Amino acid sequence: FGMLLNFLDYKLEREGGKLVEVDRFYPSPKLCSCCGFKNDLLTLSIREWICPECKSHHDRDENAAKNLREEGMRILSTNTDGQSEFQAWGETVRLVGTCTQKRVWGESRIPRHSVSLTAGVSKNLILEDF
Repeated sequence: FGMLLNFLDYKLEREGGKLVEVDRFYPSPKLCSCCGFKNDLLTLSIREWICPECKSHHDRDENAAKNLREEGMRILSTNTDGQSEFQAWGETVRLVGTCTQKRVWGESRIPRHSVSLTAGVSKNLILEDF
């Protein structure tokens, strides 16, 4: 696994990217990706669940992936000296939009409902489709 991380880090650095590592104990499957509710009762055998706070339906793996992406973006944003724009495949991307529920886990929340490409043409993309 260490060789894979080294390879990814090398490739990303070569392309001007950055590998962001999230703490292995970050509770990504247990957090609602919409409102941030932490479901401590979630066991490994439960593959789908409904958030008791905002009633969002979650597939365990997809929800964890969304939370890991958001946590990685949060970590990346705190390491960019207050900048709110990121480079994503050569385009400058500014995250905009908000979730309908207030996030309670962590200090900040990076909205993930749409992105605005600011390199000439502006488009809105639904990130849940990625």
